Amino acid sequence: MAEKNEIISRHPLVLFRDFRMLFLGRIISAIGDKFFTIALAWWVVSYGGENSKLHLALLMASNVIGVVVFAPWMGNMADKFNKKHCMMAADAARFSMLALLSYFFYQEEFSLSFLYFCCFAIAAFVPLFEAAASSSLGLLTDTKSLPGAVAIDSSILGLSNVLGAAVGGIVLAAIGTLGAFMGNGFTFLLSFCFIWAIRTNLEPSTSSRPESQQGKMGEIIAYLVKKPAIGILALSLCIINFFSAPLLLFIPMVVKFLLQYSVGWVAAMEGSLALGAVVATLILSCVPRLNQGSIYPKFFWGVLTMGAMALVMAWVPNGLAITGALFVFGIAMGLVNTTLQATFQQIVPNEIKGRFFALVGAASFALVPLAYVCNGLVSQYFPLPWAITANGIALMITSAAFLFISQVAEDAHE
Repeated sequence: MAEKNEIISRHPLVLFRDFRMLFLGRIISAIGDKFFTIALAWWVVSYGGENSKLHLALLMASNVIGVVVFAPWMGNMADKFNKKHCMMAADAARFSMLALLSYFFYQEEFSLSFLYFCCFAIAAFVPLFEAAASSSLGLLTDTKSLPGAVAIDSSILGLSNVLGAAVGGIVLAAIGTLGAFMGNGFTFLLSFCFIWAIRTNLEPSTSSRPESQQGKMGEIIAYLVKKPAIGILALSLCIINFFSAPLLLFIPMVVKFLLQYSVGWVAAMEGSLALGAVVATLILSCVPRLNQGSIYPKFFWGVLTMGAMALVMAWVPNGLAITGALFVFGIAMGLVNTTLQATFQQIVPNEIKGRFFALVGAASFALVPLAYVCNGLVSQYFPLPWAITANGIALMITSAAFLFISQVAEDAHE
């Protein structure tokens, strides 16, 4: 009992007030995002006509393109300006776009092209918030608690997806698509308030104010040249995302066209995927010794498991079986993502973390729009299980690369 109390008392959420404020702000807005994405996906597959699969792929791609295009500039801003102000500005901008989208939807002056534009604009401010938040963790905690804080931070998206998906179908049925849009906007206002309550000084240090855009980018490139194993890990993340991200595209398609279930199953499956990620990250945050040892066997088994579970999703036409497979997929994904983030947090210097995380985020998302479009086209003209199978096999092949690539530990000590 005493040991349990000691673990709780050392938990970053207990030790650091401002880290709690960041956690609450992020998780509330992320829950609203889950309502929003479920509402969007179901609206498109239900009212998108005969090309609904392709429309869904394009819509999800527009969400990612905004992140990719603006990430380098937003990362620079997170390093140059007060990180608290950057997060507040991002929340305010996203609230404004959702208010505009809700107004036109209410007026029934609504089209798919306008929806693409709004999703792109909202996504454009995501890297500003995420880069500022990620690069603030070291300032809001301490060195000893940082790995646990990273694991908790990594779990926010998954935890919010669990909570959002758990009631997403019910909420969507109760308040409709317009209510989901307005609710998401309200969560950004709440997030704004929690971030505003942070007391820690998040001003950048003088050394983190580069003089030019070229100098800023050059510093990151020089760092990656000096530490090639870090670059290889970032590239691996890109490849994994390319083949794993389409699962979010496939879930509503499987529910609507293969299983012919209701929207509640979309929420259940997405929630199961997220719950698995939360379980993995929370275990890693509460049991620090699991973060010890070589990271590469974890990557191998994690990505291999992700690929195997994708095959279950493709060929087992049972809602419960697919939901269970997605839970296991989420555990593996949480293990891989949390370990990667913790590695980057420990190795990357504080003065370039904002730009580094923004660029890594952009790199990891850079191919995702193409993945969505390609899988949308394949699903439109070929059986859906084939598209899912291709991604699963690709993940299993990718897992083998972690047995051969150069390792960060060796590179970091050169």
